[in-house]
Amino acid sequence: MATTEWQRPGARTHDLRLLGFVLVSLLLANVGQWWICRALHLGNPGNMIPDLKAFFHVRQWTDSWLPMMKSLDYFRAHPGQPIYDAKLYDTLIYSLASELPLVAMRKLGLSDAAMLRTLAVLSFAAVWGVAAVSLAMGSWLLRRRGAQMTWPAALAVVLATLGCYPLLKGYSLGNAQTFLSFGFTVLLLLWTTGRERWSGAVAALLTAVKPQFLLLLVWMLVRRRWGAAAAFAACGALLLGCSVAVFGWHNNLDYVGVLAGLSHKAQSHYANQSMFGTLNRMIFNGENLQYHPYVYTPYIAWVYWVTVISSLLLVGCVLLYPWRSLRGTTADLAAMGIASVAATPMAWEHHYGIVVGIAAWAWFAHACWWRRRPWVLAVAVFFCLNFLPAFNYLADLRGWNVLQSYLYFGALTLMGWLMQLSRAGSEPFPESPTLP
Repeated sequence: MATTEWQRPGARTHDLRLLGFVLVSLLLANVGQWWICRALHLGNPGNMIPDLKAFFHVRQWTDSWLPMMKSLDYFRAHPGQPIYDAKLYDTLIYSLASELPLVAMRKLGLSDAAMLRTLAVLSFAAVWGVAAVSLAMGSWLLRRRGAQMTWPAALAVVLATLGCYPLLKGYSLGNAQTFLSFGFTVLLLLWTTGRERWSGAVAALLTAVKPQFLLLLVWMLVRRRWGAAAAFAACGALLLGCSVAVFGWHNNLDYVGVLAGLSHKAQSHYANQSMFGTLNRMIFNGENLQYHPYVYTPYIAWVYWVTVISSLLLVGCVLLYPWRSLRGTTADLAAMGIASVAATPMAWEHHYGIVVGIAAWAWFAHACWWRRRPWVLAVAVFFCLNFLPAFNYLADLRGWNVLQSYLYFGALTLMGWLMQLSRAGSEPFPESPTLP
């Protein structure tokens, strides 16, 4: 890793370096990959053009929306029956608090078609929002050093966002993760600028959809960020109260059983970028290239326990790592965000859409000031942002198919890079007036 060779305040940042990296990254992933596969007579490995077309035409599938909407229909038709027992085309895996926006839409009289269109437009706005918030965070960080956002840097951020496969995949699927990626970027901005209580509230909103973000509350408590933790608890209690008022205690309590079941079953499809998916693909247990919603990987005890132990190690590494002057800063928070995703047994590709905001913070807070090129960061971000389906040609090769988990390992590398910042030297400036 490069050493922190900070330039003087107000000095020019390496904006063209950033733009060059983004352009080369997109070129390698979307043109170079195809050319290599063609030269080796492997055929067309696939690309993210369909996802880009879906995005720019504001069209998406109903991966999250249909189970959520059908669950509301079931509850309305069978108010006394457990919602999570409803037979849907796919399983409802979200908490009922996440259904509240859809409940509001139904109260407003929106039809199913109007709801889906509204969600598509809002998801479209959320993707652009990731770029906008990343730019706002970058501008704030640069101004603290007397620098300004330049057009090459701004263009690089926009291109990186629109070329981010996990983010665009989440959009094209019609998955709630698109909003979570936007929300996590907002969380990073709020924490960086010292608005910790608002950060806690946003973290609670994320947890209402994906329970693994409860680890953010654990992180706040361990770091003694009492204001953020209190805001998290207050917002979480409000959401739970609203959910109980709408759906009742019994339905909300049933979600505990859903989570317990999910911890013992997941899918080994290559898009599951987790330790669970990696191990099962290595031993050819379950699906790999094919996907069926109801087909879960056969349970193997040692795979389950290795997954659990690796998850505990990931979270424990972040919490117990000697962050020194970076303890409780955005680097620390971002590392916990990555651990929250990577530690789950079912971490789909689109769950890593949070890396856009993390990469933007990493560049503008640190790497843009370094004279030496941050190669480790570049490699990690390359694997986190791009779609590299050529690795699927290794699916039937024992040992080599571990490379199908390139996104998972890229995220872990990014987490490690963030952790190593504390050993590279102190920050170029305090993140906010309230942080040490």
